[in-house]
Amino acid sequence: MLLIKNAKVYTVTQGVLENGNILIEGNRIKRVSSEKIDVDETNTKVLDAQGKLIFPSFIDAHTHLGTFSLEGTEMDKDGNEMTNPATPGLRAIDSINPYDPAFQEAFETGFEIVFTGAGSGNVIGGLSVVMKTYGKIVDEMVIRNPAGLKCAFGENPKRVYSSKNQLPTTRMGTAKVFRETLFKGKSYYEKKKRGEKVDFDLNMESLYLVFDHQIPLRIHSHRADDIVTAVRIAKHEFGLDVVIEHGTDSAKIRDFLAKENIPVILGPILDVSPKVETKPNSFENPKKLVDAGVKVALMTDHPVVSIGFALIQAGLVAYEGGLGFDETLRLITINPAQILKIDNDYGSIEEGKIANLVMFDKNPFSVTSKANTVILEGNVIIEGGKYV
Repeated sequence: MLLIKNAKVYTVTQGVLENGNILIEGNRIKRVSSEKIDVDETNTKVLDAQGKLIFPSFIDAHTHLGTFSLEGTEMDKDGNEMTNPATPGLRAIDSINPYDPAFQEAFETGFEIVFTGAGSGNVIGGLSVVMKTYGKIVDEMVIRNPAGLKCAFGENPKRVYSSKNQLPTTRMGTAKVFRETLFKGKSYYEKKKRGEKVDFDLNMESLYLVFDHQIPLRIHSHRADDIVTAVRIAKHEFGLDVVIEHGTDSAKIRDFLAKENIPVILGPILDVSPKVETKPNSFENPKKLVDAGVKVALMTDHPVVSIGFALIQAGLVAYEGGLGFDETLRLITINPAQILKIDNDYGSIEEGKIANLVMFDKNPFSVTSKANTVILEGNVIIEGGKYV
């Protein structure tokens, strides 16, 4: 057992405990209280966190961690199979390198959980995963696999396939590839559900999961019109679950997104790329969306923005963008947990949830802050800034 006492506990969902105590048994939180918790200290590790701030693990809701190496050559970039505009049968788990040093950087920053997967070169790119950032064997690090099917609208697939003089070279072409592939997936799904014999098709098996509402379509789209097109086809024509990724222009249509109940994983807001579609980037966009009632999470899109800068980005959203500390904290904890469908176990400090915790000496959004202690599934991995 592990007892953390005298901490300022940011539970996220149940307020802040000024002198909070957390009792962990096994890999789960047994008790959270502002009252003293008595334990038998002969078989309980006790951490006195006086003056420290403790949070649930931070979650980056969209990265390419392990599929595009932070250090390496073109041979280490495995996130885009740009040989066919529709490749739903690809699986990110087969290309993730857990020895990429960015995993350690993520963990030491307090981001113990990330969503990672295919890039946006194809209209439909493949299946993604939610995983821990600490470990050596990908299969042992996975929390949810698959966690979504990557799709992309706008500039990226247009650029890739224009260079090949191949469909799609326009937004009409992108919509055609998307719609046509979904029609095939729907037919495959309905036949299989009726018990009819179908020829096995790995691409269609991925779409079966989408039509069975086991996973959402994770749709890369920056421009407002692309977002609306994605919703029109995926939700209204096919009745599928949709999560918007990037959503740079999404503040323009925030009332529409709120009405449609479409979550947005926003960012990377620190991105300084020269892409036309990212020009509306603003630290104020998260607040505009939150105020309109849209479910929002933040992303780094690592390695577009290194995950090591994730907390700096959050700080700019909180203070430069006006969202404030508490609401911004939700954008890297409970909100991504809910969007990723892992909130029964992660995203807040509550009794019964998995004990993934991170402790700081001061405001984690400060540029000089550093994770002092990191606890993964009830195990103290970093204590006092050093690996145990």
